[in-house]
Amino acid sequence: MEETLQAAHQIAAHAGASHAAHSGSHELPNITTLLSQLWPDSLFFHFIHQWENIFFCTLIALLICLTALYAARQKSIIPKGIQNVWEFIVEAIEGFVSSILGSHGRKHLPFLGTLFLYILLMDWSGLVPLMKSPTSSWSTTIALALCVMVYVQYTGIREQSFFSYLKHMAGNPSNAFGLVLIPLMLAINIVIEWVAVPLSLSLRLFANISSEDMLLFKFAELNVMFKGIPFLLQLFANLLAIAFSFVQAFVFMLLSTVYISQVLPHEDHGAHEEKELAHSPTTINH
Repeated sequence: MEETLQAAHQIAAHAGASHAAHSGSHELPNITTLLSQLWPDSLFFHFIHQWENIFFCTLIALLICLTALYAARQKSIIPKGIQNVWEFIVEAIEGFVSSILGSHGRKHLPFLGTLFLYILLMDWSGLVPLMKSPTSSWSTTIALALCVMVYVQYTGIREQSFFSYLKHMAGNPSNAFGLVLIPLMLAINIVIEWVAVPLSLSLRLFANISSEDMLLFKFAELNVMFKGIPFLLQLFANLLAIAFSFVQAFVFMLLSTVYISQVLPHEDHGAHEEKELAHSPTTINH
């Protein structure tokens, strides 16, 4: 197994050196890179290579859809195999989301759960030979962040009503001084919620995953230069990349959940907390 992995990294590093020399890339080559180099006159492979991020995003989306559909068709009372895996994932994500959103958790679970799984698999795909992490490109991460921004604003309008949403964006003015500050508060909230939120979400994910890809690329180069001596270091780097990628996907989902909670009606949160206190063991004993 070790020899196979080492050989795969050596082949990828050799091809990556050639690819980096021509395009200045600092990541391991993927299948679209190799195909475009083997058949440089093929318009199809050239097109796929130019749109490789969308290509790998689509592959991962199809993987999630197909495995989820297959698991949904398994209707055993006692889950096993892939059904058991999917039920564990859904229950774990639902428990986390509901701990922040309360009774609204299940309503937003499909969006937040899909977001987490999609980002996680895109992060991990760069560790598979001849695959690529689409999240190492800012075009991918900014698209994900914009989806979150649109979903959060839509949720705010749907849950609060359009008038309450505008009042929230205007800083909830309650007196004459607040009315005077409406233009300023609108500008500040628009910059924060429509610009700063997608930028911070996208740049954090992009910077971390692209850095991981550069690290793996450098270790692959060292393996070729020193005949596999740094292999154990690269294996350790791969394990770190697996852990850090999970953290990045989790943080993206966590922040998205917090943003959603901020636009929900506050009285719903208060009612949920009172309900939890009423059913807590301490309250019952008293």
